[in-house]
Amino acid sequence: MSKNILKDSNHYIEWLEKSIVDEHINYYDYSDFKNILPIGSGSYGNINRVNWKNTDHFFALKSFSDDKQTLEEIVKEFM
Repeated sequence: MSKNILKDSNHYIEWLEKSIVDEHINYYDYSDFKNILPIGSGSYGNINRVNWKNTDHFFALKSFSDDKQTLEEIVKEFM
């Protein structure tokens, strides 16, 4: 792996972690969700219909693949 790719990956990870710490992005544990039902998938991950904690409201929970390209796309989407 080239140093450039690693450097870029670290940049995106640091940006994402800082955004969570600074509360620009909310972080939820997977265990906060229940009634998880798959509703779709794509090149970047999966989408599930879920209930958050003890609510009756449905939400879409998007989980991402664990690779550099996906991380880069997520960060670019937030920016």
